[in-house]
Amino acid sequence: MPIFTKQVATDLFGELWMKMINETEFGPNLKAANMSILFVVNDPEVTMFVDGNGPVFEDEARAKVPTVTMKMNGDTVHKFWLKQVFIPKALAMRQIIAKGPVGKVLQLLPLLKPGQVLYPDYCKKFNLPM
Repeated sequence: MPIFTKQVATDLFGELWMKMINETEFGPNLKAANMSILFVVNDPEVTMFVDGNGPVFEDEARAKVPTVTMKMNGDTVHKFWLKQVFIPKALAMRQIIAKGPVGKVLQLLPLLKPGQVLYPDYCKKFNLPM
């Protein structure tokens, strides 16, 4: 059974991305890096596009051209934000599939750290296990 429903994922990540963009160094750093990310999640099926303007979902997200695309299942997304995923191993085992310039993929990972700090509060808010 997936860790969250499509609606919970959309609500949670909509809020998380906006907080990261507006209230942490993530937003300015993402803009400075001229980077955008497309997250393609299965189980539940959710597509998110994030750039310095905020997140968009589903058809609107699929219509965008990202710098980096990350594909993974919902459980891996959850574990990633809880810092329970060793990224090199997950990439090697294809639990996470990253597409885009290698330098940009590597540049992206440290930018996401503010979200990992905020994510446990969202787990509490949306009643997700930690």
